[in-house]
Amino acid sequence: MEKTEIAVSECKSYSIKDVHTATKTCLESLGGLKNYVSSGDIVLLKPNLLQASSPDKYITTHPAIVESVISLVKEVGGIPQVGDSPGAFDRNINKYWDATGLTDVCERLDVELVNFENSGSYHKQRNGQDYYIAKPVLDADLVINLPKIKTHSLTILTCAIKNLYGTVPGFLKTEYHKLAPQPSKFSEKVVDIYALNPPCLHIVDGVIGMEGYGPSSGDPRYLGMVLAGNDGVAMDSFITHVLGRNPLKIPTNRLAYYQGLGEADLNNIEVRGVAPVINDFKWPSNLSHTLELIPGPLARGLMSLWYTRPTIDSEKCTMCLRCQASCPTNALKKPGQRTEDQDQYIPEFDYGHCINCLCCMEMCPEKAIYNGKSLLYKFTSLFQK
Repeated sequence: MEKTEIAVSECKSYSIKDVHTATKTCLESLGGLKNYVSSGDIVLLKPNLLQASSPDKYITTHPAIVESVISLVKEVGGIPQVGDSPGAFDRNINKYWDATGLTDVCERLDVELVNFENSGSYHKQRNGQDYYIAKPVLDADLVINLPKIKTHSLTILTCAIKNLYGTVPGFLKTEYHKLAPQPSKFSEKVVDIYALNPPCLHIVDGVIGMEGYGPSSGDPRYLGMVLAGNDGVAMDSFITHVLGRNPLKIPTNRLAYYQGLGEADLNNIEVRGVAPVINDFKWPSNLSHTLELIPGPLARGLMSLWYTRPTIDSEKCTMCLRCQASCPTNALKKPGQRTEDQDQYIPEFDYGHCINCLCCMEMCPEKAIYNGKSLLYKFTSLFQK
């Protein structure tokens, strides 16, 4: 049986020299970019642009990664484009390009920035569900997926598989959260969208990732690597292993593997290069996933005493209201004691409507939203590995 190939190269910094050397080394280990791109091909680069955050926050794909890949695509005669649909899109895509450093990169290199929101979408179906994928993604000759290694409080890991969730334009992403509030159900949506995307080349920003409560409220973590491969399931599975966890404990890895969308058996993955050994990576708590195994009526009773839910730190909140705009169930309300005509206020959660999708946490630029935990939750956490 022929093994799935993944390339990994050490990358000590985000200097363009270090990044370009590491990226080129990975691609050459796989036979070179010419194996994927022909002269004249339209090549869409899809970074992770979760927030309009500067690169030094380490929330988004670093612009040095994007710049390096653009240069390599041009070297083999491809025509690069860069596109994404950020988290809770608010129609001002330019502020995302500007803040993340991609406006500067693409203007210098004369590359088009593609707005998924006004480019139209194709209707697709999978597992009896309707989905919409941005037209530039499916119209491209090749998509190069440029994820960043981060934890995710709902899916545990966000990397190659989860990054393609951003090929869904506009507010449909938050609607899918609403339709699938449980981690396992939401992971099914993520895997469906991954399957509906065309085959990709995945080049992973693993120089500085994020651990803890990602994908935006966690802590930066130096990992020192760039990876490349054409199997996103194998990529995420190998990265999970490197970070000290069983790949099949990540729901998106498990679902995609069992659906035949890629390789998760490490014995069938050939790694070209040497990955770092990381034994103390901090993962988010997955007690909410355990709750899914408990029968519904009992689970609902336990939730009244045992829960983790988004909570606002009033000291950090700047009242920008991005959390409110991102909430798919309108669970963030004006405080009852405030007047309706007051422009600035700290929202209050209506937990009866909150589905714990954590879109609010993802979109908060100040990390003012954290996981509030009940006393029972804190106690049981002491016994979790």
